[in-house]
Amino acid sequence: MERPPQLVQPAECREVPAHRVGRAARPSRAAGFLASLVGACLMMPGLTGGVHGDVPEKVLTYAVHHPTHGNIGTYTNIIRDTGAEVSVRNEFRVQVKVLLVVAYKEVGTSKETWKNGRLVSFESKTQENGKKIGVNGRATGEKFVIETPNGPREAPADVYPNNPWSMNILKASVLLGTKSGILYNVSASEGVKKDVKFAGQTVSTDYFLVDGDAKYELWFDKRGIPIKFTEIGDNGVITFKLAEKQPSDSTPVIKGSIVGQ
Repeated sequence: MERPPQLVQPAECREVPAHRVGRAARPSRAAGFLASLVGACLMMPGLTGGVHGDVPEKVLTYAVHHPTHGNIGTYTNIIRDTGAEVSVRNEFRVQVKVLLVVAYKEVGTSKETWKNGRLVSFESKTQENGKKIGVNGRATGEKFVIETPNGPREAPADVYPNNPWSMNILKASVLLGTKSGILYNVSASEGVKKDVKFAGQTVSTDYFLVDGDAKYELWFDKRGIPIKFTEIGDNGVITFKLAEKQPSDSTPVIKGSIVGQ
């Protein structure tokens, strides 16, 4: 949820916002969220189901909106629940043009693996304006050890990547920046009912504000699906909104088009 440094301010929403963590309902990306996803989600605009082997995959693709540059790319989560573990693959693609010249370009991928509600492994690869950045992490005892470009870091066992694919992120007190490996101390507010326009309808959501070292807003529908989230920074608010039309099952699920290409 980490965004372009000069264009987006919160350090890690880019890593994706807000794609982050809070204190209210987060860590275990497991059963509860996926159970609802497997059933009802196929009926909701903006959600696509794929198949990996004999295990269904749920695909959530978001349009990324910058306050100055408009729509600048896509953010996609592919969630697979085998029962024994949950894996979340993410692809983030952003490109900004100024006077027809590419001023910023970032392509990133990451993978989270969860077992029994705990993050057991994480890896990400990002290419930002040609510079390659890699982060890896693994659960070790009561810690989660992370290797970053700036050296190793230790996080608590219940650390959560700042990728809000599940409401469990609201339970986390520490968020892991998926792009940089930076750790953010955060807490989440109590939920407030707010209506959001989606697919031509008014959808009732539970709204949360995550505050602390990073700041995000999150809107979850009644099934715990994040239909919108933002990253709040000094230079404005980056918005991630669930696309009403997702890639078809016959096309590669992670192929989001980039504005300007």
